[in-house]
Amino acid sequence: MAIPLLAYSPSSQNQRVAALGARDDELIIYSTDDLYSPSDVENLINAAYRQIFFHAFKWDREIVLESQLRNRQITVRDFIRGLLVSKTFLDSFYSKNSNYRFVEHCVEKVLGRQVYSEREKIAWSAIVMSKGVKGFVDDLLNSDEYIENFGENTVPYHRRRILPSRTIGETPLISSLLATMPTTVLS
Repeated sequence: MAIPLLAYSPSSQNQRVAALGARDDELIIYSTDDLYSPSDVENLINAAYRQIFFHAFKWDREIVLESQLRNRQITVRDFIRGLLVSKTFLDSFYSKNSNYRFVEHCVEKVLGRQVYSEREKIAWSAIVMSKGVKGFVDDLLNSDEYIENFGENTVPYHRRRILPSRTIGETPLISSLLATMPTTVLS
């Protein structure tokens, strides 16, 4: 029997309030709703790889998933699901991290925000522990938060980058990951 997601509350009341201000100028939202050419689809696929893997190396590509997305046999959400359960992702992120760090990384990449608190990390880690990685990925992608923000056709992106009363936005999520990586990996 799987454990239901434990209750957790935001660490701040502002976490649940819609962000104020304009989006970053360089932020481009990739969605299959407005794709017209093959190059648009390529840009969407590359954006999905960058969001989930930080890169789009040729040897890490999921050719079958890409083909299915190009032919509209699967949605962007299914493509993201495929990337999250791919051998490359599991070898790179799941097998080399604790469940807590893995959960933190997935929430940042899939829901486009940092985890609210330690309690949220623990709640999602219990899902990884009870349902496994595939069950966790399914729960994350089927969550109301994911559906409301990205739906079936939009590549997830880092939300809330511009904050009111700040001249610069939050530190991009990739910077927080790089700060925690061993220096031997970075060099």
